[in-house]
Amino acid sequence: MLQAPPSIAVDRRQVTMPSRAWYGDIDLTLDFPATWDIHTLAMKDAPAIDAAGIEAAFANPIGTPPIHELARGRKSATIVVDDVSRPTPASKLIPYVLRELARAGVPKSEIRFVVGGGSHRAQTQEEFEKKLGAEIVQAYAVKSHNFMAGDLKGIGSLDDGTPLFFDPWVVDADFKMTIGGIYPHGAVGFGGGSKLILPGVSGFATMFHFHTFYPSRGQANIERTGDVPDHRDASEAAARALGLDLVVNMVINSRREPAAVFVGDFVQAQRAGARFALDTYGTSIPESLQSKTDLVVVNAYPLDSDPIQTGKALWCRSFFPNARFVVVNPAVDGICYHGLFDRIDWKRYSAQLAAREAIADPEPRLDGDGQMLIWSEHYPAHDFPRKHPNDLLVRKWETVLELLQPTLPERATVAVFPSSGLQVLART
Repeated sequence: MLQAPPSIAVDRRQVTMPSRAWYGDIDLTLDFPATWDIHTLAMKDAPAIDAAGIEAAFANPIGTPPIHELARGRKSATIVVDDVSRPTPASKLIPYVLRELARAGVPKSEIRFVVGGGSHRAQTQEEFEKKLGAEIVQAYAVKSHNFMAGDLKGIGSLDDGTPLFFDPWVVDADFKMTIGGIYPHGAVGFGGGSKLILPGVSGFATMFHFHTFYPSRGQANIERTGDVPDHRDASEAAARALGLDLVVNMVINSRREPAAVFVGDFVQAQRAGARFALDTYGTSIPESLQSKTDLVVVNAYPLDSDPIQTGKALWCRSFFPNARFVVVNPAVDGICYHGLFDRIDWKRYSAQLAAREAIADPEPRLDGDGQMLIWSEHYPAHDFPRKHPNDLLVRKWETVLELLQPTLPERATVAVFPSSGLQVLART
């Protein structure tokens, strides 16, 4: 069983942190100069949930009957799962879901899986197997949602005019459910709940309206304040219009293990999961450390499989106004594609990607104080200036230290966030 680390630990030489979600989930050890004062700011964390805990979550759903009762008499089912840009180990929960559907009498041949990545790229065969399990991929119909597909089905509009187009496998299913993770998110506060419907399996027009016309809730805000509908209100309205029956939501720990499972109504179960996540991901930042910190190192894990997620590791920037920042994101995926903002389908983007010539990495040179260093083995040099025009791409940790040491005090104070993609921060 995982032991929760202390909120703050002092280490004057090395820091070990997890890295490469989906691509090894290895322990990465960073060396620092011996004179630097290293403070590791870890989240509160939680142990992994055991089989009995998962069984209890399915037996006692929040706000709905159990799946086997809710799905009884349904002739087909579609299960929407998040993609590998999210660290959710969905394969650990799928057997419980399938057992419930079998008990309900839903024919195995009529159960389908859709990876609801919104406008993200299609998944590879290997990624399907990582996310769902190889045996599931072999035994069931599985596909990635295509937000620009010609067969999307319209079901009308929300009251504010948001057009509702969804993946046909989801629209046509008698029973609709999702399996996904609950993570801090700048637009909806926390993910999970209805988010695998909008944007997960929505069409371009629906997502464009969602991302463009609704205000953000802000990272880790659970309840809405004020009267203006925001992103999550729209997502929940869309799920309600579609007829989403139930969600299975997971909160993970710092080692990407399931820490808690929340089954049931897509609003009530998500809220319960978000409250657990807020506590589990909570990280205290001593006020005394904020002003004196010279360098902040943020580890994008477990949202470190692709370059696009880098920004989700940087919520701590406002806490350290005088510090330099280094982001650790191996980005093993190595693809900077987010179809909605690129306004291009995956097939055409793939053709452009294959046609472009390799370019050399730029010479790493520090200039401005606000310049971030992003240490990444696989971040494409082509795409880096577009996403980080003022920052520096570095391929080796040794180079990071060579660049930083002349600019920092001999006894520099360093704050390290080992799971920054998850961490919810508070001053103490």
